[in-house]
Amino acid sequence: MPSLIALNFFVGFVFWYGIEKIFLANQLGIGPTGIAVIVTLYMVMTLTLDVPASVIADRYGRKRMLMIAVLCFIAADIILGNSQTFLAYLIGTAFWGLFTVCFTGIYQAILFDSLKEQKRQKDFQKNDAWSRLFFMLGIAVSAISSGFLANFIGLRGVYFASIIPLLCAVITLLLIHEPTVHHDDEVEDVVKRGYIKHLLHAFTTMWQSPKLRLVMFGTIILFFIQTPMYEFNQYIYIALFKSPVLVGIFGGLAGFVLVGGFFIATKRLFNPRALLLLTGLAIAIVAILANNFSLLFLAFALAAGSIIENALQTQLQHATSSRTRASVTSAVYFVGNVLIIPFVFLFGFVAQSESIWQAYLVEGGVVLAMALGYFLLTARRVSIPTQ
Repeated sequence: MPSLIALNFFVGFVFWYGIEKIFLANQLGIGPTGIAVIVTLYMVMTLTLDVPASVIADRYGRKRMLMIAVLCFIAADIILGNSQTFLAYLIGTAFWGLFTVCFTGIYQAILFDSLKEQKRQKDFQKNDAWSRLFFMLGIAVSAISSGFLANFIGLRGVYFASIIPLLCAVITLLLIHEPTVHHDDEVEDVVKRGYIKHLLHAFTTMWQSPKLRLVMFGTIILFFIQTPMYEFNQYIYIALFKSPVLVGIFGGLAGFVLVGGFFIATKRLFNPRALLLLTGLAIAIVAILANNFSLLFLAFALAAGSIIENALQTQLQHATSSRTRASVTSAVYFVGNVLIIPFVFLFGFVAQSESIWQAYLVEGGVVLAMALGYFLLTARRVSIPTQ
């Protein structure tokens, strides 16, 4: 497990996350609407390629796909750092999207099967929480450093500096052992089924399972919580603090809040029912306050999102078989991406034409409505386990 956790730390140690919106505004003249286009490209790539990448990983090796993911991230850093136009930045974003589709669900699958090989699959939630904790720790430390680093080497140099931890990720990957339990668990049946049938099987499996349908619904709500906060919360810091250093510091502090959320998740099991409602309320309060005190409620929403993410991921992993785990995980994300794309455009439009606070008010209302529906549905299934 230490090597897998270290891998997640290194891929999270990305300096440019902390200053991206400043770079886009100062170097390329891109605002919230442009960010919506970037996020949409990212989501469309996830939508179209996430499931195929995971199916290929299920059949031909997850470790190989993780290596491809890290190499795509390195390519993205180079292209983004050199970009002089919006189109060039979109090309870099496409490589960053390839990293995501070749890494996220596949990483979760290899983590679970590594534990299963040791007959420790019941420890998945705790190990997943620690893994995500170190991932966010990497983001937090690098974000705090980003503003200071930009003062020394420039905004573009920050993108190139992000390659260094990714090279460490490559070395770590070479040391990781891919679990054989995946290949022992009816993998021959997967190969015989064929690509298209295996892909359809992932969606069928998800839809036929009441537990997976509820996980899918919860994950969709999580998309509506996390995507705007992750992609647009720098505009809150920019609205409150003008200095790039302060923006980077508060971005780093947000990362530490996420670390705290995952640390809480390591201590006990959480059902996301009430937390989803409280998170939607917190997002709405962020918009209503629209001042420094709103950061407290933003911090709660970030931490709660971490806890909810861990709980839903645990439910998902335990509700699927080893041979289709990565595929079903990606199928759940597929549905989430379909629904979040138009909302991201709406969020970006409101932020551009009105204000970032109005955009957060819209998000809070949508999340509250969806979370209430989830709460009522799960109230009839209170025995749904979190592991």
